[in-house]
Amino acid sequence: MADVQPLEAIRYAPDVDLSRAVCPPFDTIAPKEQRRLYDRSRHNAVRLELPKERGDPYKAAAKTLNQWLDKGTLVRDETPAFYAYQQEFAHGGESYRRRLLFGRLRLEPWDSGAVLPHERTFRGPKEDRLKLLHSLRLNTSPIFLVYPDSRQQVVPLVARAAGVEPTVQFSDEDGFAHSLWRIDDPNIVASISRGLQKEKLYVADGHHRYETALAYSEERQAGDGRESFVLVALAAADDPGLLVLPIHRLVDVDLPVENVLKLLDTLFEVESRPSLADLLRDMADRGRMVNSFGLVAAGSPDFYLLTLLDPEAAETYLPSERSPTWRRLDAAIATNVILRHTLGLDRDQLEDIRTVWYGEDAERVVAEVRKGRAKYAVLLNPISPQRVMAIADGGERMPQKSTFFYPKIPTGLLFHPLFGP
Repeated sequence: MADVQPLEAIRYAPDVDLSRAVCPPFDTIAPKEQRRLYDRSRHNAVRLELPKERGDPYKAAAKTLNQWLDKGTLVRDETPAFYAYQQEFAHGGESYRRRLLFGRLRLEPWDSGAVLPHERTFRGPKEDRLKLLHSLRLNTSPIFLVYPDSRQQVVPLVARAAGVEPTVQFSDEDGFAHSLWRIDDPNIVASISRGLQKEKLYVADGHHRYETALAYSEERQAGDGRESFVLVALAAADDPGLLVLPIHRLVDVDLPVENVLKLLDTLFEVESRPSLADLLRDMADRGRMVNSFGLVAAGSPDFYLLTLLDPEAAETYLPSERSPTWRRLDAAIATNVILRHTLGLDRDQLEDIRTVWYGEDAERVVAEVRKGRAKYAVLLNPISPQRVMAIADGGERMPQKSTFFYPKIPTGLLFHPLFGP
């Protein structure tokens, strides 16, 4: 049973320009972006979320946090509350609105069934986040959770909260609009907590942060203390703004494209397309019925459409202990059949960001290949939130980087302190 409670948040003071203070989560900030965010504002949350690597970055972040609290740059709520949060954004020529609820969640091991994961994690990011947590004793960014709201008890309450003047409102540099409402009415707070107790919660984004927070809580033997909770932001599974993008694979492996296409031809129908737009259109069309992928190679000007012809033959390269549903996932086939079998990558290479890295923007991914920064790109179709939840319900996890819930929740809207006032 999920225990979601209001929190005593730490927030930026009203005179701080949030449009310049928020930043993306740590795992999407490249070094160049990190420098730009440092220059954007002396109060940008990147100084806590991903401090520069000069000396001890974790101590530097702790020093910054203490200074901001002492100077009133950051202020702490005197009483606990939930926060309703709304993002208005555009993607692919369409406009979206996504509503979430900020609170704090009691940490439970995965096997408790209160919170279900859907992706595997990497060791490196968890080690980094644990060091930061030791230093700050602060959740800097939330775990993004999805809940079915099967009884329609929570969504109406969040919508009601969002029907008045926002506590905070701003637009960011991408033109996305952000609104935040404080919810502290005791009756509404209690109703939200009760409603979420009856729901399964699914991790959409933040697996590394959840496992890090759980490890920290167990280290501290937190019991019922603050350290037994973690900052979360929850979205209803049927929210019309819950947009999931595919995560494409970029690979730096020196193999002749002729050899790769020859290997692929044993399992896939390989066809060329004249443009990226044609490739993505046909991938989506084929993907409704069968597994389909795109391939772009530095050694060829073509765009290749890959359609899996013989799923049973592909089973040879997929883990036999996995369920049929898992083995039909695009991400599973991309990892095991294309990256491991065809491109010959081993487990260590798959976890080495110098060999395999990721991007959700197909045009940028293709540009990386055309500029010679990657030898290959493997393009995937998106997966629905319902299928993500079905995998989690089955007790399985998808390969790393299988989903990209767009847009990311900014860091800096709320911080969750694990220390006393």
